[in-house]
Amino acid sequence: MKFAAIAAAILLVVLIGAGLWLYAPDKPRAALEAEHASPPSAFLEVEGVRLHLRDTGPRDAPAVLLLHGFGSSLHTWEDWARLLEADHRVVRLDLPGFGLTGPDPTGDYTDARSVRVLAALLDALGV
Repeated sequence: MKFAAIAAAILLVVLIGAGLWLYAPDKPRAALEAEHASPPSAFLEVEGVRLHLRDTGPRDAPAVLLLHGFGSSLHTWEDWARLLEADHRVVRLDLPGFGLTGPDPTGDYTDARSVRVLAALLDALGV
C-alpha cells in the first residue's frame, strides 16, 4: 500500500512537471494575424462574424468555394488554390471558430447558421 502511494505521488509530480514544462501561452491575435494573414488574406464581416478569407483568381471566372474540415484552416487549400486560380475564382475561408476567424459571437454553430454565414459571404463577394 505504501509503495502504491509513493508511486502515485511520483507520477503526480512528473505529470505536473511535464504540464508546466510543455505549457505555452496563447499568442496575441495581432501576432497570429501578422504571421498567418499575409496577402492575399482579407477580413470581411458578414452576419456579425469577422471572416478571414482569401479570394484569388479572375473575378469573372467560374467560382470555387473551398471549405476546410474540423480543426483546420483555409491554409489547407493553398496547393489546390494555386492549381485552380489560373482558370477559376478561388474563395477559401476560415470557418467561424477556426483559424483567424475566431468564434461566432452568437455562439450558434448549427448547420443552418453556417449556411447563412456562407450565403452572406458569397453575396458580399458577388459570387
